[in-house]
Amino acid sequence: MRRTISLISVVVLLSCVLVGCGTAPDHENMNTNNEPIQNEVKAKEDFEAVILAKDQSTITIALTTSGHAEQQYILVTSGINYHAEVGDEVRVWTTGMYEESNPIQGKATKVERVK
Repeated sequence: MRRTISLISVVVLLSCVLVGCGTAPDHENMNTNNEPIQNEVKAKEDFEAVILAKDQSTITIALTTSGHAEQQYILVTSGINYHAEVGDEVRVWTTGMYEESNPIQGKATKVERVK
C-alpha cells in the first residue's frame, strides 16, 4: 500500500513538472485571417531616398546615408500624387509598417521630390 501511494505521488509530481515546462502560444504573431503579418522593420516613417524603379502603383527606392545607397524598399504608391522620376532624390513618408521581405515592402503616404 505504501509503495502504491509513493508511486502515485511521484507520477503526480512529474506530471505537474512536465505541464509547467510547456511553452505558451505567441499571440502577438498570430494572424487569424491568413494574411501576411505586418512588422515594423527599421520603422522609419519619413526618410530621404533615391528612386531606383517606378511603375503605376509602386516605386523601388534606396535609402541614402552619407551619399551611399543602403536599404532598398518597394513601396505601394497607389492613391497618392507625386512628380518624381527614376534617379530623383525624394523624401518619403510611410505608414511605418513593413513586411519582412527582401527588399522590404510597405506603403507610401507621401512622396516629395528633393532634388
